[in-house]
Amino acid sequence: MLNENLIAELVHAGVVTDTFRRLPPEKKEQVYQRGVELFGKYGYDGLSVDRICRDCAISKGSFFQYFPSKTNLLEFCLVVFDDNLAAWIAEIRRKEQAALARDRLGYLYHEIVVNSKLHRPEQTFYLFATRGLKHAGVVIEGIDPERHFREYIAEIIERGEQTGEIRGDFDIEQTAYLVSVIIDGIVARRFSERAPIGSGLGEYLISFLFDGIKA
Repeated sequence: MLNENLIAELVHAGVVTDTFRRLPPEKKEQVYQRGVELFGKYGYDGLSVDRICRDCAISKGSFFQYFPSKTNLLEFCLVVFDDNLAAWIAEIRRKEQAALARDRLGYLYHEIVVNSKLHRPEQTFYLFATRGLKHAGVVIEGIDPERHFREYIAEIIERGEQTGEIRGDFDIEQTAYLVSVIIDGIVARRFSERAPIGSGLGEYLISFLFDGIKA
């Protein structure tokens, strides 16, 4: 179920109304799940309020009692989705016990690419949020779902430099950025249902990165 404290913050920010906050938890969850699915499938411009209402089983009048506009529904979905991603990465951090940076990076790759917890509609929504939204003509400030992966990768790479796995004469920020770009590209390919090229790509990637940049 949704984080009620987060919903209260969204009410305060004017993203959702207090009427929406007072809905039963399962109804709020249904609106969120259907919003994620619909925006991921149709984008912003291709999705009408009528379609949202029909698929969420709410009237048009009820929709505008919950959200000031379609843009507010999108922002609601983005904020909740972003919060869920943050919780997912925090869970990966807790479970990962490796000491070496290459093993930590391998574990992260496995969790977000091979063993992703995101369901298919959430994967499509992630692609929309990180790529399609830029072309939708709507701006939602302060939301960057990719940052959760980038920040953790940067932490892993920095640790690799400290342990001597990665050459200290390399610019660590640029190294982390390049690793993030590569992994993000693989994530996007996987989430778009285009299988990565070849088998064992994760192991190949990790080996290539560390054999290429270690001292």
